[in-house]
Amino acid sequence: MQALVVVEQRSDARLRNAPPTITLLESSLQLMITSLRRSALLSVLIFSLPGLSSVSSAPVEFAFQVDHDPEDNPFSRDIWAELVSPSGRAIRLPAFFDGNDTWKVRARADEKGNYEFVAAEELINRAAIPLNISLRGKDRLRVKDADGMGAAIAIDPRTNRTFVDGFGQPYVPFGGNLPWAESDNPTKFFRENFARFGDIGLNWTRVWMCHWGQLNLDWIEPHHGDPTPLGTLSLDVARTWDDLIAAAESHQLRLQMVLQHHGQYTTFKDTDWADIPWNIEAGGFLNSPKDFFTDPLARKLTRDKYRYIVARWGYSSSVLAWELFNEVMWTNSRRGDAADNAAVAAWHAEMARHLRRYDVHNHLVTTSDDDLTHEMWGAMDYYQPHLYASNMILGVQALPSHGQDMDRPVFYGEVGDNAMISLSDGQRADGFVHPLLAWSGLFGELTHPAQLWYIDVIRQNDRWDELASAARFARASGLLTRDLYQSSTPSVIGGDTVPWRIEPGYYWERGKNPEFELEVDGSEPTQLMEFRRILTDSSAQPPHSFPSRATFKFRSPAATNARLDVARVSNTGGSLIVTLDGKSIVNENWPAATVGSPAPSNLQFEFRLGYGDHTLVLENPHGPDWVDLAGLELGTQVPALVATAKHSRDRTALWIRHRTNLLSPTEDDDLTATRATVQLEDFPSGKWQLTWWDPTSGRASSSNELEQDGGTLSLGTPLIARHAAAWLERIN
Repeated sequence: MQALVVVEQRSDARLRNAPPTITLLESSLQLMITSLRRSALLSVLIFSLPGLSSVSSAPVEFAFQVDHDPEDNPFSRDIWAELVSPSGRAIRLPAFFDGNDTWKVRARADEKGNYEFVAAEELINRAAIPLNISLRGKDRLRVKDADGMGAAIAIDPRTNRTFVDGFGQPYVPFGGNLPWAESDNPTKFFRENFARFGDIGLNWTRVWMCHWGQLNLDWIEPHHGDPTPLGTLSLDVARTWDDLIAAAESHQLRLQMVLQHHGQYTTFKDTDWADIPWNIEAGGFLNSPKDFFTDPLARKLTRDKYRYIVARWGYSSSVLAWELFNEVMWTNSRRGDAADNAAVAAWHAEMARHLRRYDVHNHLVTTSDDDLTHEMWGAMDYYQPHLYASNMILGVQALPSHGQDMDRPVFYGEVGDNAMISLSDGQRADGFVHPLLAWSGLFGELTHPAQLWYIDVIRQNDRWDELASAARFARASGLLTRDLYQSSTPSVIGGDTVPWRIEPGYYWERGKNPEFELEVDGSEPTQLMEFRRILTDSSAQPPHSFPSRATFKFRSPAATNARLDVARVSNTGGSLIVTLDGKSIVNENWPAATVGSPAPSNLQFEFRLGYGDHTLVLENPHGPDWVDLAGLELGTQVPALVATAKHSRDRTALWIRHRTNLLSPTEDDDLTATRATVQLEDFPSGKWQLTWWDPTSGRASSSNELEQDGGTLSLGTPLIARHAAAWLERIN
């Protein structure tokens, strides 16, 4: 066996005047030498060349040479190095292979001053074996400036539902996805787009380790280079990630590193299974996508890769979290039986435990899935659902329908317009809705804002200024810097009115048959998201896990005409019964479509509502398949403006939108603006500063002081054509 002691050569005079930290270090080394000699392990003593190098801040990196058998796989070795910080703190870190015989170790530069390399060892069968190495370069590095990002983001122990940075300040993620480069030069792509994020005030992004984006360590497309032998990783891809993370650090950007994606291990959703190198049909060793979660070799190779990821990039405070999977719910295993799902949960627990074993910098671990009650979440630090619903403006404010009591942070990692049938083709192409989703997502019931998926559409249509306006407001209002986590849907009175229309919320989404008690008070509660577009067959055996019925209870202030819109019926047929106060007013059965008789679409059913209390039930009683609902118009007039708010004891932020104008394809100049009164209940007494924000110009439009005696605060709005925002700050 071989051993290493690395010390700096010093004269006797230097030793006599050495600071206490160095003296203690050398005493410890001498004790180690004595101990190793007694156990007959010490065979080599290597002295590094004395000297000192300087770095600005991050990372603190030492390189060293390790002898190895060419037949051995360096990516499966478990090598650790020990450093000493400027304050004398011992730092033990996993090292990573970087080509030839070179290994490196990286530490976060959390202190100014000299970092020293001490020793290296290898863990073999849990035994630490000292290594015979030689340093490549100096044995000391002087750090001029400590890491300015304040260490890894953590869960705030005071709430368990919010984030704090290394300085103990609130961290609120707000940004969007840059999952892969839209070009063949990922380094250039990410540098440019990270710079743009930094310029407009975004602080979060999400990047995938995907093969088509040249970011997968163990899967290289043929036109991008030679394949990596089984169990090895691409150092070229690793160096691309080095550049990517350095660019994120330079713009104070936190990123989620997505380590796997669903396409790799599914046969039915965005599938890459036929081409993945681990597929036995492609020359690999997995017979089925499900084997990824259970096969011993697959799990070992995955653990080795994750160890490498943590060793190489775990130093960086820019890494918000290791995201184990993008949308694991689309894998064959998650769509399998109970045993398959148990295997997914066990895999998540194993990989989270493995990452935490090596991540001495304590980054968070998460995954993404639409069922927040699944067992896999037990090993995750925060919830990360995605949302592509019919009513996205309201949806990004609502807790996921598969949610539970939120015992940790939760925010949508992806939101987009895929299922928004209300959008025109032009709006969908030019990205009109995405800045609006960013605005709405700031004001939700989740602990943190929703994150945009289609940043590429923002970029292609140069809508950066619209996104920048939301980011500037979020920072100025305190949404990104204060604990504004209590949400509400204030009532609105006065101003122009529009017909009361309820848009379906979720699209294909599992859940119970919803029941609603509606109030005609100008509010729009997020519970309305449970009104789904799809009604399935209620007579199916076994029962569907999707709703087949929706019930609405409400008071009509006057007699009026109502209407139910049906977007389409399944090609295999469907049924619809509508009852009003127990009486059937619609009873339809549609047979399966044929060549000469296609499935019906764009249907309207009108009915009369009298004054008073009503119960309206929509049901698909006997299918045989689904019915797709487009909306329910109750005829009653409601205020055109609707408001949402976020609160703390000394600050409130508001977003007010026009129900019909917000998504109108009409130019702003052609829209009719209106004003109304927003009523904030139980508002604290005191003197407050009210600031209104114009989203179009991206700056405050007015500011004034007001006195509040406590109770309901009635707040008059300015004229609003599409939307506006405001915040109130207590000033005494």
